[in-house]
Amino acid sequence: MLRRALLVLCMALGSVAACNRDVSVPASSDPNGKDLVEGAVVAAAESSGGIRLYKIVHVDDYPEPAGPEYHMIAYNPKVPTFQDAANLWKHKRSEVTVALDHIFVRLVSFGKRDHRVLFVEPVTEDEKAPYLKARR
Repeated sequence: MLRRALLVLCMALGSVAACNRDVSVPASSDPNGKDLVEGAVVAAAESSGGIRLYKIVHVDDYPEPAGPEYHMIAYNPKVPTFQDAANLWKHKRSEVTVALDHIFVRLVSFGKRDHRVLFVEPVTEDEKAPYLKARR
């Protein structure tokens, strides 16, 4: 009921987007990668500039020294900040498109990048399909 009242208020103000609040963004990531789990939506700084969204669809947990390997989906567009990435995923998900449907990265490489885990959500069968196809 409260949500509906809020939606009506936003519509009366002329824009639902005006009522979207900034999503909470962690100040940092876990240095040991313990927050990089299946279903994690991760925003990471790109070497070419900007922040890209990724979703982890599977984690292979190998013993040290190899360590974990993450199977992810990479998304477009890149945005300027972690806050923009969180708001994009939460409030404007329809604007997010798949850039690469399956990539894999080891923690020793990905952990060095400035990144934040924004959300953890279930992985759908459609999201997991490219990983499963590559595994065959």
